[in-house]
Amino acid sequence: MPTVRQRFHSIIRPRGNGHYVGWVEEIPGTLTAGHTLDECRRNLRDALVLMVQVHRDEARIAMDSSCIEEPIEIEC
Repeated sequence: MPTVRQRFHSIIRPRGNGHYVGWVEEIPGTLTAGHTLDECRRNLRDALVLMVQVHRDEARIAMDSSCIEEPIEIEC
């Protein structure tokens, strides 16, 4: 399956002393922190990639030859 570029929405909250906490609206559990805004953004990207891979792997456990795998797009 080809790689597809997807867009997600993040929220980053300053926590004081230069610390930040960030999460992704669409993927529950995608939460991270950083000592700087840039570090939080990098950590959030890494966490998002990991969460998408884990969810994809778990979803494919139940696949067999009768399954149809196809992309789906929505506008929100």
